[in-house]
Amino acid sequence: MDSILTNWATKARKFKETHPNVASALYLIALSIFIVANMIKNSQMFPFFSQGFIFILELIPALMVTAKIVFLDEHNWQKLVIFFLMEFYLYMSSYIAASVDVFYFSFFIIGAKDVKAEQILKVFMLTNIAFMIVAAILALSGVIWNYSTTRSLYSPVYRYALGMAYPSDYAARGLALLLAYAVLKKFKLRLPEYISFIAVIFWFYLITGTRVDLLLSLLLIVFLVAYPKIKQLFKKISIKSINITMLVYMFLVYLIGFLFTCFPSNKILNLINSALSGRLSHEQTLFQHFPISFTGRYIYQPGGGAGFFIDASFFRILWMYGIPMLLISIVLFFMLNNRFLKNPNYLPIELAFIIIFISAGIDQHYLDASFNFVPLLLFANLGMFNRKQNRK
Repeated sequence: MDSILTNWATKARKFKETHPNVASALYLIALSIFIVANMIKNSQMFPFFSQGFIFILELIPALMVTAKIVFLDEHNWQKLVIFFLMEFYLYMSSYIAASVDVFYFSFFIIGAKDVKAEQILKVFMLTNIAFMIVAAILALSGVIWNYSTTRSLYSPVYRYALGMAYPSDYAARGLALLLAYAVLKKFKLRLPEYISFIAVIFWFYLITGTRVDLLLSLLLIVFLVAYPKIKQLFKKISIKSINITMLVYMFLVYLIGFLFTCFPSNKILNLINSALSGRLSHEQTLFQHFPISFTGRYIYQPGGGAGFFIDASFFRILWMYGIPMLLISIVLFFMLNNRFLKNPNYLPIELAFIIIFISAGIDQHYLDASFNFVPLLLFANLGMFNRKQNRK
């Protein structure tokens, strides 16, 4: 087996030497198709497409990336066995949860090996922007539903989704784009870019009225302005302390949901629930009606702003996918921290990850590659961060 794979690896290496861009092009094309598939599912375009079409739109890019992993990435047979065993488990877990996001996402995390980070970020941004423009045009012209709502019955302020499934989804895409651009610029912006950032933040809040993403966007601005000092601070912080802090945050997210279930009349917890737009009430429903299953479970979620929906990604991972998936997720964020904190030049990715991780305790977008680009950079080529930035 080793000799066969060694011979194949040699042929793959020679092929890549004569065709250096094939592997990256295969991955990037697949990634753009996969992001489109995810965005369709998270938009008002979804009713116009059959389940079979969406299935093909997710399956084909996954097969393209699998071809890259097996034939072009020069993995030994032990790594390939681990890869297929992991994918088998993720498929079974996704089948139980009736949600394939995690299963397909994993192909693109592993398949990003040696693909340039700047190419991944640009494809992520361009695909999102192009889709959002098309969706907004269709929504404003009445072809698809421009979902609108108010925060409360007596609120005069309307919130719009502009073709996305819900206003908070549109706002989250704005935050994701700002994070991707900040990482692409290595957290070093010029004055016109700061002005543009503030304008974009104002636009998304004006349209959606989403407070969580507004606060996270403002946190991003703080990180950008204070980046030199933050970089010095992180030189004094160990990777272990970051891991522990994230674990504590994850535990607190679960704990607050549990405490609200036990003490629903508590004034402080009700204040938190109000600030989080009633998310704790959904977590209360989880604790009361859906016991944690080791292997996960299917949970019907009508959503739509008024119906039951699991917002927090941490709760979705544990309740829908089970305890093993929670452990895999913890290992993954340990790996992300280890990769991005070992080299100070990778700190922009880590800061983006911190913001996304905070969001994961509130919103459901952590498991969606069309929102969360950070795991895609785990095995990517991060050479761009080791080059000096040309600032004319």
